[in-house]
Amino acid sequence: MAVEIFTKDNCMFCKKAKALFTENNIPFEEIDASTVDRFKAMQERIPGAKTVPQVIIDGHLIGGFDVLDTYKDQILAKLKKSDS
Repeated sequence: MAVEIFTKDNCMFCKKAKALFTENNIPFEEIDASTVDRFKAMQERIPGAKTVPQVIIDGHLIGGFDVLDTYKDQILAKLKKSDS
């Protein structure tokens, strides 16, 4: 399963999202949304996104860190199962 995370360097919740995947040995692609142009590009892909991180798994929007944190057990179990 492909995991993508739109991030900014100075974002505490971005760091937490990346740490969650790293600590669980889940590979992810980090997409920088630090500049105005890159943030707009993120918004074109994810209409309505106003914050980072934005997590996408296999093309499905999970959302920000709050959603990721709420459903982390289910998400990690599914990712680990698909990796086996």
